[in-house]
Amino acid sequence: MSGQRLDGQRQDGQRLDGRVALITGGGGAIGAATAIRLARAGARLAIADIRREPAEQVVATLRGEGFDAEAFVVNLAHEAEILAMVEAVMARFGQIDILHNNAALGGKPFAADKTLLEMTAEVWDLTFAVNVRAPMLLAKAVLPQMIARGGGAIVNTSSGVTDITSTEAFTAYAPSKGALQILTRYIAAQGGPHNIRCNAVLPGVVLTEGMQAMFGDDQLKVMSDRFMLKRVCLPEDIAAMVHFLASDDARQVTGELIRVTGGR
Repeated sequence: MSGQRLDGQRQDGQRLDGRVALITGGGGAIGAATAIRLARAGARLAIADIRREPAEQVVATLRGEGFDAEAFVVNLAHEAEILAMVEAVMARFGQIDILHNNAALGGKPFAADKTLLEMTAEVWDLTFAVNVRAPMLLAKAVLPQMIARGGGAIVNTSSGVTDITSTEAFTAYAPSKGALQILTRYIAAQGGPHNIRCNAVLPGVVLTEGMQAMFGDDQLKVMSDRFMLKRVCLPEDIAAMVHFLASDDARQVTGELIRVTGGR
């Protein structure tokens, strides 16, 4: 009954001591903010990213605060690399209790995701490979050992873009994130009997360097004025929700799509 009250509620329900969290896209703004948040809650961190330097920078920050963390380089478009990365994380930490499928396709392929007439099948396939197939493969890879350990938590980063329809862009990205939302509920349904929860966070406009470069301060101000809270999200806002969903405080939350948009 340690850590448990008579009414069934756990004390310090957001502590993650003794748990290992694997974050994909861990070198990006949301991934880094989430890694810091989970580490400060007691988790050990596996930071996976296609870019070595940002991942190692996050690890250096975590180790500088005295936390246990390791960087792993992986191209999520390739199944063999995904499986090898999970195997390497297991060899390093011995367990994976929290999986945060946070990575999404970026760079030139994302920039080429415009209208249907402009987009190529290659961009469509690569978007779905990274944004949907990779989370499926990662969940499939970690589920057996989560089942053996008696449970776990999977948090997928989807997107609030699924709530809108664009005439100019996101023709592949939005459907891929919609598919990820459906996958989230399937994982939740199949993982539920094994005490494995799966939820998705749907960020709105998040203030990152990439977002600022894409829109600029003036456009971001116009966008934020349309939100109920009159501000865009910070990476730390998304990290806070991921932390909650990964923690025992969310033990009855699964199969949910949770928007963090500032009230768009």
